[in-house]
Amino acid sequence: MSRALLLLLFFPFILNSQTVEDLLKSDDPAGGFSPYLRIGIKVDVGSVQIEGDADVFDEKGQKVARIQGSYKITSEKGKIKVGSKTINSRMIRFSPQLMMIKVGKKMFRGDIEVHAANGKLTVVNDLFIEDYVRGVINKEAIPSWPVEAKKTQAVLARTFAVYQKMFNPRSKLFDLAPSVLDQVYGGLNKEDVTSNKAVDQTKGEVITVGNHPAQIFFHSTCGGQTASAQEVWGKEMSHLQPVKCPYCKKSSLYRWKRALESTDIARKLKSAGYKVSRAKKIKVVRGDTRVKSVVVDGITIPVNKFRAAVGYSAIWSNDFKVRKSGRNYIFEGKGAGHGVGVCQWGMAGMAEKGKKYRTILKYYLKGIEIRKMY
Repeated sequence: MSRALLLLLFFPFILNSQTVEDLLKSDDPAGGFSPYLRIGIKVDVGSVQIEGDADVFDEKGQKVARIQGSYKITSEKGKIKVGSKTINSRMIRFSPQLMMIKVGKKMFRGDIEVHAANGKLTVVNDLFIEDYVRGVINKEAIPSWPVEAKKTQAVLARTFAVYQKMFNPRSKLFDLAPSVLDQVYGGLNKEDVTSNKAVDQTKGEVITVGNHPAQIFFHSTCGGQTASAQEVWGKEMSHLQPVKCPYCKKSSLYRWKRALESTDIARKLKSAGYKVSRAKKIKVVRGDTRVKSVVVDGITIPVNKFRAAVGYSAIWSNDFKVRKSGRNYIFEGKGAGHGVGVCQWGMAGMAEKGKKYRTILKYYLKGIEIRKMY
């Protein structure tokens, strides 16, 4: 039986037998924590192309095949076919031997599992957390940013993954999605020298509040000031408070302007279920630092739902003002994203000024510690 399969079988017992304090309060805070992640890289697909040099194990951990080259994986009556070979198992695991495994057009570190259910396949990448973080940094940050900014992103990405695995796994089969649902993960394809250096030099480090891994958030550009979790989501979190940020001015979305036709706005809001016919009048209701809601023809819409309906790439943030100009509405805003937590263009600006990643994290996140889990 492979190492990864053993971890999968025993992980539920390990997690349930220890509290978070047990994991984090001692000199060996990750004593019972398995530093591996399961990423659902493809969900409910009809087939998948897998390439590599790998041993193949069934759900009992028995070796059933060896692949060398490229194979189409399909499902047939609850069984899995690897090319023309049918394997009597609802799950198979590809364990790489001489080269990493390619799924579709992307190369991945670690093992690859394929699960069959209802004629569909779900593909899971099982790998060491550090290798996952390597594949996240350049998808969530700009590759040309300074290494201290990438170290900041590495600790953020690792903390996010640890928190999700422990408290909010995406499904029974995997911990995280490889998209904006969680964090964008590109596998080996997006690694480079500085991203790997950032991971190596922060290995095992996570952000904690007290003895708990912190629930962290980050966004592209705050536009001059971050927002509290209380203001944006109605949830008080001591480490997610407003912070002045003079560091993100190089972002192309530090200030933005969009002209949107009233009929287009009305159509999108109607499609989202709001009884808006023409969008004759639009005004914003502000909270402490951001827009709280948008009132369209007397209908009050929470700002997050308004942005989702009209388009996140049209209304880049929740900090804007609006005025009417003929048949159009002119939206003028600051920043990109929800504004809570770490401003990524801000962390890059701080790194350019010589600030170290620990200083950057503690600037944006109040009362935190940065601790080594493993």
